[in-house]
Order: sequence, then C-alpha cells, then structure tokens
Amino acid sequence: MNRGKNSKAYCIFCGSTVGQESDRTGGIVEAVYDCPKCKLNYCGECSFRDGDKQRCLRCTSVMYKIM
Repeated sequence: MNRGKNSKAYCIFCGSTVGQESDRTGGIVEAVYDCPKCKLNYCGECSFRDGDKQRCLRCTSVMYKIM
C-alpha cells in the first residue's frame, strides 16, 4: 500500500485518529493500536485496557500501539 506523507492511522470501528473525538464514545482518541490477529486498527476508545495491555474487543488479543 502506498501511503502519503500526511496519512494517519485511524480506528476501523469509529473512524477517528489521534486527537479526534470518537463517534462511538465521545471521548478524545489518545492512541491507535494494531490487532495482530484481526489485522485491523482500533483506537483506545474502541478497545479495552487490561492492566498494562490494550486488548481487541473482537478477539481479546493484545494490541500494539502504532500511533
């Protein structure tokens, strides 16, 4: 995939990127994560915190911060 210099990772669920308001929760998106199993990006508002890990709502895999 060819991405431009100004492209940003966004949440596949709510469509928000860092700094925007999530349409789903109304909260400000502080990070975007990648789910290695689903191969999709989710923001911190559309995933859940489990201790010091961020987990995917679909499959509960540990996700990695990309933005």
